Amino acid sequence: MSVTPLESYWHPIATTSEVTDQPRQFILLGERIAAWRDREGVVAFKDLCIHRGAALSGGTVEDGVIACPYHGWRYDRSGQCVHIPALPADAPIPKRARAMTFMAREQYGLIWVAMAEPAQPFPQWPDDAFDNPNYRVCLAGTYRWKASAGRVIENAMDFAHFNFVHKGYTELADGPIIKPHEVYRTDYGITYAYEDTRLRREYSLYFPFLLHDKKTVVTVGKGATWSEQSNSKAGDATILTFIASPVGDTDTVIYCFVARNHSLDRPDSEFTTGFDTIMEQDRIIVESQRPEQIPETIRDELHLRYPDAASIEYRRLFDKVRQGAAFRP
Repeated sequence: MSVTPLESYWHPIATTSEVTDQPRQFILLGERIAAWRDREGVVAFKDLCIHRGAALSGGTVEDGVIACPYHGWRYDRSGQCVHIPALPADAPIPKRARAMTFMAREQYGLIWVAMAEPAQPFPQWPDDAFDNPNYRVCLAGTYRWKASAGRVIENAMDFAHFNFVHKGYTELADGPIIKPHEVYRTDYGITYAYEDTRLRREYSLYFPFLLHDKKTVVTVGKGATWSEQSNSKAGDATILTFIASPVGDTDTVIYCFVARNHSLDRPDSEFTTGFDTIMEQDRIIVESQRPEQIPETIRDELHLRYPDAASIEYRRLFDKVRQGAAFRP
């Protein structure tokens, strides 16, 4: 797959619990990655021994050094080969004996990897929710779809389908007609807001595959969406976050978070039980889309000014990055 423009962005490959002190294989943008953790933190290598191409994830880690399962070549966390068992102790190790390393970090309960330097800025959370004592954040679910990450996120950005695909769960209080609203370019992607009688939805897209949807109660009354409760009050905010990790062209792992500044003493399950239903409704639609990838030009699909305003801007960004252009606000 042709993925070079996306390799400098940070993508999650796993939850924190999935990466241990022994190597395990993960896949990102079609590339096999061996990841583990040592005293200094998370380590991510291209899952390939430079010697004969064996998967390093099949080896073992001891004292921060990983040993290839094939011939025992050992690499430190920088990728430098520090021991070749087949050579005499005083023999020099070839300079080319290095494993390819990737940038890795642990944040928001996930393990993130950027495969090319310089890495793009790391995504943030609205209201600094993860470190804000006024918020409670939980992982609502992890899903795997046979769809491209671009199609997944474009679906999450779109609220014109709520009254059809999610009838009874996330319907817009004012009905299906989409009112005029503006979409703005930012230094990280795009942002836009939409307000109906019930909620104000503020969307923040961290290009390419992370979307926050901050829903703030404007008017208390009927028409609550699934993530709210009957005792909601004006000002209550719930942030739904969708992170699409591109395993391959049409293989995506989705991490979904829910953050809230209300009902902090109540169990998270009260605010996440609808997620599986919503995601399954979306999966059926998104996996049916053709072409599987976002079309290369905006003209390839028909767009409407306000219902598709966010998608139009998203595709403009995608076109630039596909062409190898530097990201600019």
